[in-house]
Amino acid sequence: MLKKAVTFVTLAASTTLSAASGLHDADFILAVQDSQIIAGAVDPDTGDAVYPSRIKSALMGAEGFPNFTNDPGFNAELGQLIPGMTIGFSFLRAPRVWDDANMNFETIATEQLTVRAAAQDLVAPSTDMRVDGIVFGQASNTPSATFHHHMQYLLNGALPPVVQGVWLLEIDLWTEAAGIDASDPLYIVFAQGDGEGQLDDAITWIEDNLIGSPCLADLTGDGTLDFFDVSAFLVAFNAQDPVADFNGDTQFNFFDVSAFLTAYTGGCP
Repeated sequence: MLKKAVTFVTLAASTTLSAASGLHDADFILAVQDSQIIAGAVDPDTGDAVYPSRIKSALMGAEGFPNFTNDPGFNAELGQLIPGMTIGFSFLRAPRVWDDANMNFETIATEQLTVRAAAQDLVAPSTDMRVDGIVFGQASNTPSATFHHHMQYLLNGALPPVVQGVWLLEIDLWTEAAGIDASDPLYIVFAQGDGEGQLDDAITWIEDNLIGSPCLADLTGDGTLDFFDVSAFLVAFNAQDPVADFNGDTQFNFFDVSAFLTAYTGGCP
């Protein structure tokens, strides 16, 4: 079942240093807990890192270059990582563009999203598939295991014209250190132009549909699993509604039925 995450969203245009911890508010704050990489965020009220927090947003063009940003970065509290451990990233699926009319991220973006890391340009996939990325940083070999790295994000190669909208990039983080699992999916939301006014709705959708849903098979939303949820799935499946694409591959077949039945059998918490 997906974990609920606390969300603190700080736009790149207003990046500051937390007075209490020296951490960048706009960055993911990384740690290793229970043999897994986790991401947190700085609580703007206390300045403390709070875990987990799996969404960050940034404004394309905030640094003065349209279709470009180098936020969010990836930071860590002292002693929260393993000295010398590497951190890499992978794309989990194709980037999405926010559909403000239908209020969802169901549409694969036509714009190209590139991540520049360790002097390499890695283009996000245009179809839903995992694409392994590269190591982009390494914690210091000292006991503090300091880590602070930024990748760069380019929309359409950071070339004109300026594109307006909101885009969603889904990644995970991994390490070459033995015995440490990859992070849960992380969600980076980019906005530019008119899209800045749509950020709150876009982030709420991610929380409700990708992170915070406590019961995936409860398609009626009444908190219980029964015949009506099965019926709702069958109706959506026959209509090829994205809500029935349970395995997220944009196709409608036996695997979606199997994934729904697994979620249904698992029940609600």
